[in-house]
Amino acid sequence: MNIETSGAPLWLTRQGLRRARGRSGGPQAAARPSLLLRASRGSATSAGMSLLLALAAVAAPAPPAMTPTQAAQVRCVGALAIVANDQERGVDRWDGVPRLATRGAHFAGVVGERMMKENGQSREQVRDAMIAAVAGFQKGGDNGLTEDTVESCVAMMDLVDPAPTPPKLADCAAMMALAYDDATKRKELGQSIRDLAMIAAVLDSRARDELRGQGKTEVENDVIIGLAKERIEADAKAGKSLPDTQQCVDLARP
Repeated sequence: MNIETSGAPLWLTRQGLRRARGRSGGPQAAARPSLLLRASRGSATSAGMSLLLALAAVAAPAPPAMTPTQAAQVRCVGALAIVANDQERGVDRWDGVPRLATRGAHFAGVVGERMMKENGQSREQVRDAMIAAVAGFQKGGDNGLTEDTVESCVAMMDLVDPAPTPPKLADCAAMMALAYDDATKRKELGQSIRDLAMIAAVLDSRARDELRGQGKTEVENDVIIGLAKERIEADAKAGKSLPDTQQCVDLARP
């Protein structure tokens, strides 16, 4: 099932390209623990983000001039956008591909920023080139995007924009617990708060299992996770980098 040609991933909007410059765990997303809730809201099913936005129908401008390397990278942005959208909808074709909702968005931002810097292209021109790449794959129907193409594009993403260091389980457990506490203090209700409670509980359990495997006692586990909470709270207030939200959510998956 293809992405509608009238829609495009959030990465490819003006706001998406601007925000994709920082990872979800970077300073831009780290102002307060309450922001973590917004970042993780609904993430058990949709990674806290919708990858499709309606775009107004406009006449397509002439494609911006790109080098062969840039053209290949833009093509991969389009390919990974489609895969990320399929993953969010539960399409099982890409089960062997890493989750791309966050990493793909950051890769798109890196590629876009380089094109604007190196070629002098506008943000709109970069966005339109990436949307055209999505449309190019859509024209081929279900056979337009192959597993080999996706595999090579993931390899390109890893080279151009390496994945951040995976967060520690204890840090993820602490961060999600803080996000849940913040949500309950604000008396939030609904499925998103239930999802967040489940994620926080799973991460806490797995973090404690990991620490026990390292020979830690329950008292030591409490201290380690408690200190992690204090550090993350201080980092959030100082605007410092926090653990990557999407990677933490992935650690809670079955």
